[in-house]
Amino acid sequence: MEASHILGSYSPESVLVVLSNNKFTHTVSGFVDGTFINITRIIPHATLYTGADASNVRVVRAVKNCDVTLTLHQSSETNDVLSQLLILDEASRSGEDIFSITIKDLSGRTVASSGGVFIGTSPDIGFGTEVSERPWILHAINMQIFEGGNGKFTTPTWDTVNELGFTPNEVWNPANAGFTPVP
Repeated sequence: MEASHILGSYSPESVLVVLSNNKFTHTVSGFVDGTFINITRIIPHATLYTGADASNVRVVRAVKNCDVTLTLHQSSETNDVLSQLLILDEASRSGEDIFSITIKDLSGRTVASSGGVFIGTSPDIGFGTEVSERPWILHAINMQIFEGGNGKFTTPTWDTVNELGFTPNEVWNPANAGFTPVP
């Protein structure tokens, strides 16, 4: 199968975000229209240092901490869950209200997760004549991220990712495409 014959499919309704710890499990709902999840790695994996004499050094870091922004609308019930988690953490300061997050694109292969998440502060709050946004910034320690696509692989790419040690679910195998290109 050629890349031009692949039709990927993405559904924002199929992006699942679950927060949990030993006290609760909550599936996030009430996202805004537009970009509603943003994951930003705080410290890059590798940076380039160039000396005055044009010598080069690759600086490699193992730190995988990320900021995860969940942008909810003001009517989202998840605002209540996040507010309560912040209140509990501010009151105890013991870390017992740290939680985990799993973000999974069920229409594709992207997944991100962290077992050590906390909220730094509540979002700015605005009221107007239209529904307002509540961008919650969660700090995630050692975030494990796999950025994948949303369509079947071409045969060469399927072979390449397998050679690189990644074995995708068979649903993404081009041999299971059920599609025969018209000549």
